[in-house]
Amino acid sequence: MTLNEKARDLKSSGYALTGCGGIGLIIMVLIFTGVIPLNLSGAVGIVSKLVMSILFLVFLITGIMSLKKSKIVSQDAERENDKKNEIKKWFLESFTSDDLTELIDQELEENDLYFERTSLIKDKICERFMDVEDALMSELTEEIYTELFESVG
Repeated sequence: MTLNEKARDLKSSGYALTGCGGIGLIIMVLIFTGVIPLNLSGAVGIVSKLVMSILFLVFLITGIMSLKKSKIVSQDAERENDKKNEIKKWFLESFTSDDLTELIDQELEENDLYFERTSLIKDKICERFMDVEDALMSELTEEIYTELFESVG
């Protein structure tokens, strides 16, 4: 999962949890004030109302924390995207499809050729940029492969 995907997931989870928690707390206030009648009497009624209130409060707090974290992850994703663009630009300026084709065995079948090409792309990126995470490497490899080989033929 890339950081962009993680940021989107955190943001949507944050909105959902904050919304549920906020609406739930409003409903609980209406129940406690008697605007919405909930016929649970005695200790069971009080415990039920308190447990639901605490649950909605936890939803609200978790949602707010998720939204805050999504902002941080979004900033990290922006840096990751800049790094991705830098690596991709470097690779496409340094290598052509012909350069890569010369470095691999031409006797391979088309499926094996794909794996050899993607492996070579990963190796060349790792030689120059050593700290590329797996998710970013997979994304980069697919984009570079598509640009070099699928747009050609």
